[in-house]
Amino acid sequence: MTARGLRWIPVCAVAALWCVALTRAALEIGGAAAGVAAVVAGGWGLSVLPVHCVPKSRADEQAARARAAARRLVARVRGGRGGPGDG
Repeated sequence: MTARGLRWIPVCAVAALWCVALTRAALEIGGAAAGVAAVVAGGWGLSVLPVHCVPKSRADEQAARARAAARRLVARVRGGRGGPGDG
C-alpha cells in the first residue's frame, strides 16, 4: 500500500468512531441524550456543507498565494541557504 493510501486509515477510523458515537447518542433513551444527539447530528450536517466552494479562478489564485507563502517560509527556516545541516 502506498503512503497516499495509508493516510486514509486514520481518516476512516475517525469517521467510524464518529458514526458509532452518533448512533449511540441517537439511540440513547431519555434525558439529555436527545439534545446531545441533535447537536452532534447538526454539527455533522453543517460540516459537510460545501461552504468552501469558490470560483475556480479565485481558488487558483489562492492556491498560488499559499504556495508562494510556503516557499517564503521554507526559505526563512533554512536561512536562505541549502537544506538542513548545510553550513
